[in-house]
Amino acid sequence: MVRTVLLAAAALLLVPGAAAKDFRPGDLRLCNARRCVKIVDPKVVATLGPFYYSNGSPRKAHAPLLGARAYELRFPNGYATGIVAGASLDRFLSYGVNLGRFHRGVWYRIPRRMTAGLTKLSCSLRPLRVTKAALAKSR
Repeated sequence: MVRTVLLAAAALLLVPGAAAKDFRPGDLRLCNARRCVKIVDPKVVATLGPFYYSNGSPRKAHAPLLGARAYELRFPNGYATGIVAGASLDRFLSYGVNLGRFHRGVWYRIPRRMTAGLTKLSCSLRPLRVTKAALAKSR
């Protein structure tokens, strides 16, 4: 029994990143200036880990215009990973999350399944806007 527990603990130590890459419902939220909505749709949640943590960089996207609608993606502790923006909420600008994958000032294309879920959630939130101040948060 003790040997099994020790082997399981050792296995977890050998692959610490694997568990960290799995998002659960509510681990990320779509937010405006006053309120956040938990991302709980299993189809959308399943896209979060690969988007944030796959190897390489996602496809780059053109920057949305200043004034375009936007929302922050935040963890429950309030840390904003970046913003999603554009008419279809199909672009992401990192605020410093996973610096090996995302780069300062670069907009990335969001997967369609994730975009569809975010658009649906955004119906209950007044949007933020892409501003120079929002762009300056990119790290």
